[in-house]
Amino acid sequence: MQIDLGDAGSAVGTARTSADGGRVVSVEVAGRRAAGCLIAGRLVLTSAGATPEAGSEVIVCLAASGRIFTGVVAWRGTPGGPDDAALVRIGDPAWADLPGPDPVLGRLVTNRPELPALAFGIQKSEWAVRVTPWPVAGLVREDRFIAAEPMAGARADRLVTGDAEPARAERLVTGDAEPARAERLVTSDAESVRAERLVTGDEESVRGERLVGGAAGDVAELAGAPVFCGGLLVGVTGDGLAVTSVSALCRDRGFQEAAGPAVPRLSPVELAAAQLTEPDDPRSPASLLRAGARVVGFRGRHRLMDELGAWCSGAGFAALLLHGPVGQGKSRVAHELAGRLTAGGWATLWLDEAAPDEAVAAVADVVVPLLIVVDGAESRPEQLRALLAACARHDGARPLRVLLLARTAGDWWQLARSDRLLEGTAVVALPVLHDEPDGRAEAYRQAVHDLAAVLPRVPGHAAHHWPALAEKLSAAPYDAGGRALTVQMRALADLLDAAGFGAALTRHKPVEDRLLTHEQRYWSFTAAWHGLDLPEPVAQDVLAVAALVRPDSVEQADRLLAGVAGLPADRRAPVRAWLADLFPAGAGRPWGGLRPDRLAERFAGQRLAASPGLVTPLLPVLTDSQRRRVLTGWARAARHTDLTDRLTVPLTSLCLRHADLLAAATAEAATSVAAPGPLVTALRRIAADPASDVDRLVAIADRLPRLGDLAPLAVEITQRLTDLHRRAGRTAELAAALHNLSVRLGDLDRHPAALAAIEEAVVLHRRLAAEQPETYEAALARSLSSLAVRLGVLEQPEPALVAVAEATELYGRLTERDAGAYRADLAGALLNLSLAFGAVEQYPQALAAAEQAVALHRQLVEERPEAYLADLAAALSVLGISLGILDRNEPSRAVAEEAVALRRRLAEQRPEAFLPGLASALTDLAVRRIVLGEKDDALEAVEEALTIRYQLAEERPESVDAEGLEWSLHVHRVISGQEGE
Repeated sequence: MQIDLGDAGSAVGTARTSADGGRVVSVEVAGRRAAGCLIAGRLVLTSAGATPEAGSEVIVCLAASGRIFTGVVAWRGTPGGPDDAALVRIGDPAWADLPGPDPVLGRLVTNRPELPALAFGIQKSEWAVRVTPWPVAGLVREDRFIAAEPMAGARADRLVTGDAEPARAERLVTGDAEPARAERLVTSDAESVRAERLVTGDEESVRGERLVGGAAGDVAELAGAPVFCGGLLVGVTGDGLAVTSVSALCRDRGFQEAAGPAVPRLSPVELAAAQLTEPDDPRSPASLLRAGARVVGFRGRHRLMDELGAWCSGAGFAALLLHGPVGQGKSRVAHELAGRLTAGGWATLWLDEAAPDEAVAAVADVVVPLLIVVDGAESRPEQLRALLAACARHDGARPLRVLLLARTAGDWWQLARSDRLLEGTAVVALPVLHDEPDGRAEAYRQAVHDLAAVLPRVPGHAAHHWPALAEKLSAAPYDAGGRALTVQMRALADLLDAAGFGAALTRHKPVEDRLLTHEQRYWSFTAAWHGLDLPEPVAQDVLAVAALVRPDSVEQADRLLAGVAGLPADRRAPVRAWLADLFPAGAGRPWGGLRPDRLAERFAGQRLAASPGLVTPLLPVLTDSQRRRVLTGWARAARHTDLTDRLTVPLTSLCLRHADLLAAATAEAATSVAAPGPLVTALRRIAADPASDVDRLVAIADRLPRLGDLAPLAVEITQRLTDLHRRAGRTAELAAALHNLSVRLGDLDRHPAALAAIEEAVVLHRRLAAEQPETYEAALARSLSSLAVRLGVLEQPEPALVAVAEATELYGRLTERDAGAYRADLAGALLNLSLAFGAVEQYPQALAAAEQAVALHRQLVEERPEAYLADLAAALSVLGISLGILDRNEPSRAVAEEAVALRRRLAEQRPEAFLPGLASALTDLAVRRIVLGEKDDALEAVEEALTIRYQLAEERPESVDAEGLEWSLHVHRVISGQEGE
């Protein structure tokens, strides 16, 4: 029975998993009947009040079929308590798992007071044995389901409480201007009354045990009813309409132990439109290798999991990049972390790459601990920016963690980390799972046995005695390598070969090809089931397109299929249905993709090597992100040694021939792959091509990092842009390009050339500002600020002071015209001016500028504390030093204490970003205190600073601030009287 959520789903975004009454059951014992819901395999979630003690036997009746089975109470909470729920495990040998996905468990994660929901009670007529699901639409809070209306086809005459008489309601609140007064909820025979809520005289929602229908004997039991919101199972009703939330149950150890893998994670209801969903029923052998399937037990990684657990402690935002080659186990680590956090009531958002920005924006409103996993982060730059923007608006009162998974931490990371929210982000390289033969042999043995236990669930694979084959394969130690996915792929291929599925044909092939041979058998069988009889090359091309591109709509899918040579137009619809069956997708997309990625890249690479022109007709149909995905997959496939020579040159040629469509995608793909050689070759040729216009070159340059392997190429392209603008006489564009060139040259430590470029940019911007001040004064101010930086690097403090003073004056004028647009720039310029005055020992002027900077930053913090609090802390530190230099020691100490307080507050929210600043501020405070003779307090401050620095050095040795550590040590020695030692 499929229920359309209607309004019950629209308020929380597109539901990825529908509330399915087909999994509703009746749980009966000793004349008592309650509803329940199958949540995984044989496991039923129901009410504690409707079940006997744990270990007792009950009767379970499937509402969809009326079939009856026996079960045992595996766990039971407290009736009427906060854990009013029970788990029943069906042990009847006649039981067979239901087809289709299990319900996804979720929790409410925002402060929205009430959300549309569905509860599924049960209804059993006196004249019919069969139990049927009885959906009731209403509103749900974390602790209560408010019944508003039975769904179409269900009748209710009144809401009956545990009392002898129906509860008297003061009024029935409808959408009308005047509430209808009613003593009870009464429907007509034709149509149910539509109500938002029932309000009683004491302002408590009416509590009811059951809804009583109009026909004699028709009773809908709501005790034990599963409650769905946004398509996710969020709780179960207990006494009355009280809801025991799934999130509360997950914090109960007994529930967790009884449920086991049935609760892999909690999905956030209000973020359902951003959640990646994957089928949990195995479609083919390869589907067992998905990290989310969690078929092979998690091994080792003890230290890493402890570190990740520590990273998740504390409130506020924190990000972490976990990187490693394909198949190293990154996604599996993330799933394991999500499972462990579930016991603490955390929700997990596994971000769908196709999630719309408006769905991602809801992250800002989350008020519960939330883990966000971004898998393949290197290939999702736009979405990552949207996510960070949402995280920046989060209030920080609860933990918000973003776990980025990527194959590299290279050029793409240089671009991403420019976002202030990623400052100080921990970067962890994931090592191979096992680097010793004994560990690798044990990993293979476990993989063989774990896969053998699940293979009977794969269609067409139930007839073999897999445990016996697993025992035979693991009898002797076998080293399958150290990468987790490699071990599992080899174990699965060995099992399938041992069962006789084409062993003689695949034995000497690479493990990817062995598995693809088995997948091909499944693909062919499914094609025949769909009535497809395509020529083999056409079928292979269709599958390769599906592996490379995940279309956003049916229309785009058909346009893609239209580009496959030899595929008739009348076959597109059945082919689309075939691909949807092979590779299910969420969010209404026509199909998903082949998993794991390593298989998809291998298969697509083989087809591209055989037919390099396969993607050419697809390019005009693709979005920018899809083009980037195609190029990324092609470049990764080219790393397979037997495909390198056949894929490298065609990839470069494709990018050159279609530079008009692929220039930007080529640059983005080049930053995200470990071996970008073919892409970089294409970029260099595009940049040198006289036919490449300014827009194309800008599109490339804007997507290349300021640091890293591709930074020199970015300098070359930016230099080419300046030459083009110079020859064309475009003064404004030339000035902007020279500014960008100076920045990029400075990043590469080419300081004299960077100074020459910015000096010319200032000359041009000054000329433009003289002619059109309102248009170009802001650009002149920015160029002067950059000039000051370049002069400072080259130890020319007097000219630097002149430049920053002029920039400050300009920002002052701009702020008078438009304070909202330029006040932050003026505050930053004043702070730089203070530092410039200090560099030439003009300390009174430095103090005056610092005071003005602090005053402006205070105004900014009042308006947007999340954006400017760190800047205020930095300004206070400069002010404190300026006061101290002028022997205004007590005000200096007060300012230093305020700076420490602010940095401590920031570090509590984002320790990885702000702990280094806190250590510096504490050291400054120690100096201020010792000057005032407060030795003990000074020693306490500097010792805390050193504790922080040592902790950071241990956790992130690659990012140690050596100068800061030495300064703190020096201050400590001076205070403790050990300077001479």
